Amino acid sequence: MVTGASGFVGGHLAQHLLEHGNYVVSISHDKRTTNTAALLGIENRIDWAYGDITNASFVKRVVADYEVEKIFHLAALPIVRVGTRTTIPIFEVNIMGSIAVFEAAKEQHLSGYPMSVMYMATDKVYGDAGPKPYREQDSLNGLGVYEASKACADLIARSYYNNFGMKMLVARPCNIYGTADMNSRLIPNTIRRCMAGLSPVVYKGITYVREFIYTSDVCEAMILLMNNIDRFSGQAFNIGTGNQFTQEEIIELILKYFPGMQPTYKEPQAYMQNEIPYQVLDASKITSMTGWKPKVSFEEGLEKVVHWWEDHKDVAHVSLRASA
Repeated sequence: MVTGASGFVGGHLAQHLLEHGNYVVSISHDKRTTNTAALLGIENRIDWAYGDITNASFVKRVVADYEVEKIFHLAALPIVRVGTRTTIPIFEVNIMGSIAVFEAAKEQHLSGYPMSVMYMATDKVYGDAGPKPYREQDSLNGLGVYEASKACADLIARSYYNNFGMKMLVARPCNIYGTADMNSRLIPNTIRRCMAGLSPVVYKGITYVREFIYTSDVCEAMILLMNNIDRFSGQAFNIGTGNQFTQEEIIELILKYFPGMQPTYKEPQAYMQNEIPYQVLDASKITSMTGWKPKVSFEEGLEKVVHWWEDHKDVAHVSLRASA
C-alpha cells in the first residue's frame, strides 16, 4: 500500500513499485482531474480505496481486505504555507492519519501476519538546527505547524517499533523535485510561469538554502530501505544529495531554458519570514549501511523536468491557475 499515491512523490513511488511487479493499493480522499498518478499513466493500475485516512476503522478494513504486506505511508497535507491557514486539518491528517495507518499495521502484526511499514517524514522535522548538515541523531525541533506535525508522526512511528516490535522505518528526504509535480513548489511553478510568459518571482531577502533530490533517486532509496527492513527496523534515515541552492540560484538555472526572461522581485509573503534558513542533510548513514547513492545530478534532473512540462503545456496552464 502506498498512501498518497495520487500525489507527487507517492505517484512516482507507486510507478517504481509497479514496474518491479508489485501489486499496489492506495487510499484517496479527493478525486482530482489532474493528479500525478494519472499523468504518469498508472492511475488505472492502482486499486483505490476511497475514504478518510483519519478513519481508523476504514484504514484497518483496507489493510485487511487487500492483504497488505508492506505500507509506504506518504499521505499528508504537505505544503508548509497551508499550515499558516488551516491548522487542525494539518494535525488531523499528518498525525491522526498516521496513527490510523500504524494501528492498522499493528493489528495485523499482533495477529501474526507479516507487516512492514515505512513512514516518509521530511528534513523539516529537524527545524532550525543551524548551518550544518543535519544528522539522524539530532533533535527534532520543527516548530512550524507542518514541521511539528511531521516530527510528531516521526516519533510516533518509531514508538510502534519500540513498544510493539513492529517492522518500522522512517525516511527523512530533502526537497524532492521531478516530473508531474502539480504542487506550487519553487521548481515546477517557476517553469510553468516561464512557459506562460510570466516572469518568475524572487522574494527579496529570502536567502534560505535547500537541498534537492530527484524523484527516482528518493524512490530507489525508500524501496532499498524497505527491502532491508529486517536489518534497520526502528531507525530513521536521511535521504539527501548535498545539492544545495538558494531560491535565486534555482531560478537562474531554470532561466537558462528560457532566454530573455528576467525575474521579478517582490516583497516576501508573511509565512516565508518563519521558514527555516538552512536545511541540508548528512546522508552518510544510508550510504554506508546500504551503498545507496543518488544517480541523477541536479542539472540532469532539472532538464528532465523542463522537457516534461514542455510536453504537457495543457496541464501546465491548469496547474499554474490552481497555484496562482
